[in-house]
Amino acid sequence: MLMRLAGAAAVVCGAAALGFYYAAQEAQRALDLLEFKKALMVLSSEIEYMRTPLPVAAVNIGKRAERWVGPMFTRFGELLALSEGETAYQVWMKVITEVKDGTHLAQEDWKVVEGFGKTLGYLDRQMQQNAIRYAVDYIDEKAAGLQQQADKNRKMYRSLGIIGGLLLAVVLW
Repeated sequence: MLMRLAGAAAVVCGAAALGFYYAAQEAQRALDLLEFKKALMVLSSEIEYMRTPLPVAAVNIGKRAERWVGPMFTRFGELLALSEGETAYQVWMKVITEVKDGTHLAQEDWKVVEGFGKTLGYLDRQMQQNAIRYAVDYIDEKAAGLQQQADKNRKMYRSLGIIGGLLLAVVLW
């Protein structure tokens, strides 16, 4: 009887932990997007006011940014400085394929990130600023929606984890 009770408690705790895990994962996409937005804002100021060359600006951003964004920009700046004959977009896409799996971004988010890469080093400053604004506007809109969705779903995931664990424990009893 004691073993059954311990097994049931383990099932409930495991299912509850899974519910809490999914609740936490829901907010990670918004955090990833907001970190990328911060990097874009720094890039905008580097381009507009400091007139820093793109490889140097990317490395500077990489030093300041957190999560996956920092290593991505650092790698981009390093590869861009060493590239011979490759466009900034080709280097950007190479770096994206390296970091893509370590993030919580959805496919639609990556399309915007990839689209932004098409403008790197290709357009004049004003057009570059417009491309950054477009990406920032997308991130603002998407992050606000994701935060509302995460708040709504957080309770659901937690409740489903606990109730699912209780149900499973009763069925297996």
